[in-house]
Amino acid sequence: MELELTQVDYTTVGLTASNCLQLLPASSASGSGADRNGSRQQQKVVVGDQDGVLQVFSMKKDELQIHFKTLPHDKIASVKLGGQAGSVADKIFTAAENKVRGFNKKGKMFLAFETNLTENIRSMFVSGSDLLVCGNHVYNHYKDCKEHGSYLCGDAIVDVAALCPNNTSRLITVLACSGRVLRILEHSRVRQTLELESVPTVLHVPKCLGDRLLCGFADGKVVLFHINLSISEVKRETLVEDTENGSAVTCIGTYDLSGDGKDELVVGRRDGTLQVFTMNSDEYQFEMECTQIYRENFNESISSVQGGCVGANNYAEIVVCTYSGRVFGLTTQCISKSLSDSNKRGSVNMAPDASSKLHKLRAEIYELEQAITRERERYQLSTQALSTGLSAIPMLPVNDSMILCQEDATYSLTIELPTPIEHVLLQCDAPINLIDVEKNSAVVSFSECDKMSGNSLLASYRCQSNTNRVDLKFRTVEGQNGTLQVYTTPNLQPKCCQLKRYSIKPLSLHMIVHNLSDEALSRPMNVLVLKGAFSQAEMHNWLINSIPEIPEKIYGNERNRIMFRHVFVGTLLICEYGKAEADFRSDNISTISILKDFITKEATKKRIKLEITTNINEQTIPGLIKLIEPKIAHYNKLTKDYQILQALIDLDIRNDEEFDTLSEEYRQLLENQRDIEMEFKKQPTILNRIYGILTDLYIDKFKFKGVSVKTKLPQLIELLDNYKYDELVQFYSVLKGVEDDQ
Repeated sequence: MELELTQVDYTTVGLTASNCLQLLPASSASGSGADRNGSRQQQKVVVGDQDGVLQVFSMKKDELQIHFKTLPHDKIASVKLGGQAGSVADKIFTAAENKVRGFNKKGKMFLAFETNLTENIRSMFVSGSDLLVCGNHVYNHYKDCKEHGSYLCGDAIVDVAALCPNNTSRLITVLACSGRVLRILEHSRVRQTLELESVPTVLHVPKCLGDRLLCGFADGKVVLFHINLSISEVKRETLVEDTENGSAVTCIGTYDLSGDGKDELVVGRRDGTLQVFTMNSDEYQFEMECTQIYRENFNESISSVQGGCVGANNYAEIVVCTYSGRVFGLTTQCISKSLSDSNKRGSVNMAPDASSKLHKLRAEIYELEQAITRERERYQLSTQALSTGLSAIPMLPVNDSMILCQEDATYSLTIELPTPIEHVLLQCDAPINLIDVEKNSAVVSFSECDKMSGNSLLASYRCQSNTNRVDLKFRTVEGQNGTLQVYTTPNLQPKCCQLKRYSIKPLSLHMIVHNLSDEALSRPMNVLVLKGAFSQAEMHNWLINSIPEIPEKIYGNERNRIMFRHVFVGTLLICEYGKAEADFRSDNISTISILKDFITKEATKKRIKLEITTNINEQTIPGLIKLIEPKIAHYNKLTKDYQILQALIDLDIRNDEEFDTLSEEYRQLLENQRDIEMEFKKQPTILNRIYGILTDLYIDKFKFKGVSVKTKLPQLIELLDNYKYDELVQFYSVLKGVEDDQ
């Protein structure tokens, strides 16, 4: 089944953050917008923007009706609806800085509550008389505006939600944290911690399902969690696994669009994609089958989605708000019915009401054009030499994100502005490789880099007209750290440029893991022990600058333990550190070498003397080669398949009879010709990464012995080209001949 939706534009507000749009329940509804007879009544739209303006509007006879609009104030970070337990949730709550304000549907402010958070509120949830607010690291629970509990989190809190299992008064709080975990709290204490494969981005509680929670992730997945308090195990099921682009999920909604009594799942993404899935919402069945019935891209990040009825009675729709402030609906109503075919060939007649609307829109456009012309002339006069006016450079906010993709061990960088982008310049002092992105509407050009100047990359992206977002992908090299500087120039006058800096860390391809199997922990390990006059906070800061995803703060532990996994190879790194001592274990010699060099350099800057002890385990080398062996075998087979495919193409097979004479293996090669050729184009880059990891391993192993082996690298490359496991392991273990060259 495919869902047909028609876009209807409503209004434009200022820039918006996530979860800043809500739909007030209809007056005759209990919260779903449908009365007792099943008909849907029009609802009001509540939206708050980063100009600090909260407004409520509705549609009446296709005209926008603004019910109230507040004056500009602090940036609104979240908008939620609430009400007394068991009643209609028609009260509006906004969070801005560390304050929460409450408005009724007529615009009267009944609550102005200043929390005791020292951080600005990033996320909020309202459930009856319970108010949950979160800053970057602090969670506070208020009941009837009195503090009921708090929790201090080591890593950043992304979103918060509350559950009332089995429709009881028991309140369970779920915190989505950037450290790839969900923390389940009860009475402001951690009851359970759920480890995740990716970074969570948004939480959503479906209506009438008090023990289930939907979570969106940075890698594009949507997972359903079934939290049963009677057992410790939390069931989870992946509902959406977007393999096409993997763009981060920014908002989630559920609503019955088809009218069959079952809610559909609505997913909004950072790249502007909106998807609708059918979802089996049977309360007593956990397994759900999701089927995509709608997909469209709107070319800018989607900040909020809500299902309801806004444009016309009895027509369900999805109300969408984008990052730049566009608010529009995707309605099930067929708008094209307002046009009727004329008897005259090639012309279309409009209904009288549509014709009057068109004339009104033209008049509004003409007035806006005149206002723009007047403002432009006034601005030109104010910037003349003899004028006392000043030319102000607009500071535009940049909506950006940089995410490590586990599948291909690359970084995905997204830059988005509320206005069109003219060009983007990249400068980096660390060696990184840019990768082509198909959906990128920009032309890239590279400049030669002078190594003496410290530049390893100089590139520019010239964007097409009306492009307000640029998606970049790049690969890093472990052991090479630096800073990527991105200069974004919007298409504005006067010309200005926004600078964003992104740190490329020495161990940039490592991700944090929370639990390791006994098999993984039993691997042979290389050990690095550092002792010296450093504090735990100093060591933690050194690790933050060397490895991604480490929490910003640590609380109350005499000795901290963090584990990491290399996303490309699969090797491990275990860090245990406290005051004056730090132990590092890894089954990759290169990881130990990189960490040793970086921390030693940082300690030297602070004039801290370190006592360094290393124990290199020879047994880690065969294990690492075994981990990377499947990739070498795959690409060796790919080379062979490509060569055979080229020979088959030269045969010039023209009919089915000749095709059937081939073996099954050769027929499959011809059928998969396009995929093989596309993958073969990427092969040199990936093989270079594999060869680079193994050559670094060889160099680092003998570096700990004080021996240089650079003259032996050609032999190693030859062995890799003709890969045989036993011969390669033997080459790494033999030191004779290397010492003779010294």
